[in-house]
Amino acid sequence: MSASVSSNTSFNSRRSAGNSRSDGRSNYRSDRTNSLDEFHGIKFVFGRPDQVPIYLQSMKKLGDYAGTKMNNNMYKLVKKKVETTFPKPKAPGKDPAKHVVDEYRELMKRKLDKEDKYNEDKAKLFRIIMTQCSPEMKDKLEAQSTELEKLEDDNDVIRLLDMIKELVYNAGGVRNKFVIMQSLNRTLYGRGNTQRPNESLNEYGKRFLQQVEVVEAVWGKLVPPCHESDNAKDKESARNQYLASLFLGGTDQAR
Repeated sequence: MSASVSSNTSFNSRRSAGNSRSDGRSNYRSDRTNSLDEFHGIKFVFGRPDQVPIYLQSMKKLGDYAGTKMNNNMYKLVKKKVETTFPKPKAPGKDPAKHVVDEYRELMKRKLDKEDKYNEDKAKLFRIIMTQCSPEMKDKLEAQSTELEKLEDDNDVIRLLDMIKELVYNAGGVRNKFVIMQSLNRTLYGRGNTQRPNESLNEYGKRFLQQVEVVEAVWGKLVPPCHESDNAKDKESARNQYLASLFLGGTDQAR
């Protein structure tokens, strides 16, 4: 009986040792699996016909990750492209009391601690984005080596995302708004974005509007280029007509 217990104990010890390291970290496979699961769906690719819809979905998932796994400051950085600032506390007046000086020093310390944490989070987010870039996308970014080096020094997440967006939408290096609109059309018309066989019109409508929300969150309102100089009311009308035509084009015409 004791021999059996000893044997089982020895086996469990070896199994435990195989799943951990002497430095307390889990094994590589486990770490890699967790990392892949954590960033699943976030990828920035270049040189593929579906790079626009992949980019849009990745931006949505990156925003979700920043908001749930990091903090609201990182969420605003991704979704709204807004940097968070930490204003200085009001300096004490002339000949302040000791408790006023102490309070000021404490508030300054908190401000500096918040800035340090913010910069650490930005550095982490910057590395996550770079890690999730395909080799082709990295090659394109690194071709602009001087600018990329500056971005890395500053952990400039906003400018990095702008560069990626520019590459995705202007793959040929030529800014053509009609080509961009065509890419967006393909995104909204793409596989899975048309009405499914057993899907009601109402269900399809909800799904279509969710996809529109994803696209507009990144690219702005989908106003046809020929209406860009219109007033706000006419732009909204043109957008609605444009979306209505896309929606109708995706419905099951056989029903």
